[in-house]
Amino acid sequence: MRRSGAGLRVALALGAAATGLSGLAGLALAAEAPRPITIDDIMAVKRLSALQCSADGRSALYTVNSVDAKKDKRRDAVWLASLTGGEPLRLTGEDESSSAPAFSPDGRWISFLSKRGDDKLAQLWLLDRRGGEARKLGEVKGDIVDYRWSPDSRTILLTKTDPVPDGPEDDKDRPRPVVVDDVLFKRDGSGFLVAESHSHLHALDVASGKATQLTPSGASDESAAEWSPDGSQIAYFVDHAMDPAAPATQWLYVMPASGGAARLVAKVPGVAGQALVWSADGRTISHLIGTASPKVAQYAQPHLARTDVATGQTQLVPSTDNLFVSQPVAMTGGRIAVIVSEDRRELPAIVDRSGKLQRASDGALGVTAQCGEEAGSAGRAVIASSDTAPAEVYALAGGKMRALTSHNAALAQKIAWAPVRDFSAKASDGNDVHGMVTLPAGYAAGTRYPAVLWIHGGPNGQDAHGTDGYSLMRQWLSAQGYAVLSVNYRGSSGRGDAYAHTLAADWGNKDVLDLHTAVDWAVSSGLADPDRLGVGGWSYGGILTDFLIVRDNRFKAAFSGAGEGNILALFGVDEYVQQYAQEIGAPWERPDLWIKFSEPLLKADRIKTPTLFMGGTADDNVPIAGGQQMYQALRLLGVPTQLVAYPDETHGLVRPSFQRDRLERFAAWYARYLKR
Repeated sequence: MRRSGAGLRVALALGAAATGLSGLAGLALAAEAPRPITIDDIMAVKRLSALQCSADGRSALYTVNSVDAKKDKRRDAVWLASLTGGEPLRLTGEDESSSAPAFSPDGRWISFLSKRGDDKLAQLWLLDRRGGEARKLGEVKGDIVDYRWSPDSRTILLTKTDPVPDGPEDDKDRPRPVVVDDVLFKRDGSGFLVAESHSHLHALDVASGKATQLTPSGASDESAAEWSPDGSQIAYFVDHAMDPAAPATQWLYVMPASGGAARLVAKVPGVAGQALVWSADGRTISHLIGTASPKVAQYAQPHLARTDVATGQTQLVPSTDNLFVSQPVAMTGGRIAVIVSEDRRELPAIVDRSGKLQRASDGALGVTAQCGEEAGSAGRAVIASSDTAPAEVYALAGGKMRALTSHNAALAQKIAWAPVRDFSAKASDGNDVHGMVTLPAGYAAGTRYPAVLWIHGGPNGQDAHGTDGYSLMRQWLSAQGYAVLSVNYRGSSGRGDAYAHTLAADWGNKDVLDLHTAVDWAVSSGLADPDRLGVGGWSYGGILTDFLIVRDNRFKAAFSGAGEGNILALFGVDEYVQQYAQEIGAPWERPDLWIKFSEPLLKADRIKTPTLFMGGTADDNVPIAGGQQMYQALRLLGVPTQLVAYPDETHGLVRPSFQRDRLERFAAWYARYLKR
C-alpha cells in the first residue's frame, strides 16, 4: 500500500534550529575547516555519566567512557571537577575501568568500583583525598550492584548478589546445569535468573572491610537503598515483579540500620530508574511512582510521590502529574532535583518543599544528570549536551550554563554539525505528530534528498535535542547525504500519560500512523525524494520497521536491528512475560492479539523492501530469533536481505568493533538502494 500526502494538514516545516553551544570559552579554533561527522569521530566521543557532588557543593565526580581500540573495549575513568574553577583531574588510570564514584559525607574519601588484578568481579576502592594510592576495601563476594555511604562515613551499604557456589576443587571449570523456578526467569545481560542472580543488602565496615548481610537471600531483588538522614534506618524497595499480574510491583521497606526485622511501609506501582529521597526529619520518603493500571504499566511515565513512613500513605506530588520525571536527588530545604522529559527537551527542574515544580533552564542544553546546590556563584553540577556539542559537565546557576570540562570540545569544533529542526504534522486521526529532522550535509533549500526515517526504541523515551549515542547515528546518516526524520510517535515520553498509554495492547497501529504522517510531511514539504525513502531503528525501532515494510512498499531500503516480526516465537524466550500477562494476555487467552502482532512475518509476502537484519546472539530483551525469522522469510520470497549476528552481545552492542561495524553496514545498505 502506498500512502500519499493528500488530506494531511502540514504544520511547521523547517524553522530555526534549537539553540546550542558552538564552542567553549578559551578553546582555540580548530585549524581545519569543519567537516561532516565520521565513524572515527563517533567512536572518539567521550560519554560522561555517574555525576556525584561533594557535601560542600564545591566538587563533582563523574566518569568518562572512552574506547580502548587496542583491546576492543570501552573503559570508564573517574574524574574530579571543581565548580569554582580549575582544570578537571583524572583520578583513575588507563589500564583499568572504574565506575560509580562517590564522596564520603565527611569529605575524606572518594570511593569507586573497579576490577583489577585477579578480581573476577568489581570491588570497592577508596582514595584518600589527602593523598596516596587507592586501596581496596575488603574482599566482597558477589556482584556489587550499588552502594551508599552512611551519614557518619563509617559504613557503606552494599546492594549485591550472593556469591556463586564453587564446584568441586578439581572440577571448577565444568559447566553446571542451570535451574530456574520463578515466572520471571530471564534478564538481558544476566541470562537465566538463578538464586545467586538476586541482589540483597549488606553493611560494609570501612575500618575493617568486613561485610555483614542485612536482608535474607531469596527470589527477589532489593534496590534503591538509602540511609535515613540520622543514619538510624535504611529504606529500600523489594521487586515483586515475579507476580506478573500485580500492578504494585515495588514494595517499600524500612529497617533498623543495625539490622533486625524490616517493616513493609507501602506497595507502589513500579517504574524503572527508581530512587529514594528521605526528608530531613525522616518522616517522609519521596520516590518515583508509575500507574496503578496493569494494562498500561509498561508505558508508565514516572511521577514524583511522597510516602509517610509512619502511616504508609502515598501521595502523588501534583506538579509532576502528567510529566515524565526521573533521577530525583535530595537538596537542602526539602527540595528535590529532577529531570523532566518534555516534548523533545530534557530539562533540569526542582520540586520545592510545597510541591511546586520549577524548571531550571530553557532547554537549550539537554541535561542527563545533576547534583549539588545552586548556592552563590558556583551553581549546581549537570551533565548536558546540545545538537552541536557532545556532553560536558557544566555549572548551572540562574538558568545559565558554565562549562567546567572540555572532554569533547576540540572534537566538536572539527565537525560541521548538521542542523536539527523541529517539525509537526497532523495525522489522519487528528493526532499532532512532533519530531525533528536532521538536515543532510550540504543542505540547500528547494532540493529533494533521500530520506531515512530513523525510529527510536522503547517505546518509552523520546527523540530529544542533544548529542547522545542515538543522535550521533542521526548525524552519521546526515553526513552520508540523507535527511533524517526522528519522530516521537504515540507511546513516546514527553507528551503526557495519555499519549504514552496509547500503545497498550495496540502495537503497530497508531504509532505506525504517526510514522507514516512524518514521512508524508517530509515528501509534501519538498524535503524528501519520494523515490528514495529508507527506514530503520533498533529494538522497538526495529519492531516498527518490520511493521512499516509489511504495509508500505515505498521504502526502498530498511534496517531492522533487534526487531521481531513474530511475537509468538518469543513467548518464553524473551524477558517480557510480565508485560504479556498484564497487557495482552497469554497466547492461549488472546490468540487474536498474538496473531495480529505477528503481522510482519505472517504477511511477509507483502514485503518488497530490501532489508538488513541485525542482533546480538545473547540478547534476552529482543532475541535475535525475531530477526532470523524475518530474514528467512525474505530469502524465501526473493527479497534482497542480509542477517548480521554479533556473537555474545546482549541488547545494546558493547564491543567497539561491533559498534563500528554496525554503522558501516547500515550506511552501506542505505547507499546501495537509496543513492543513484
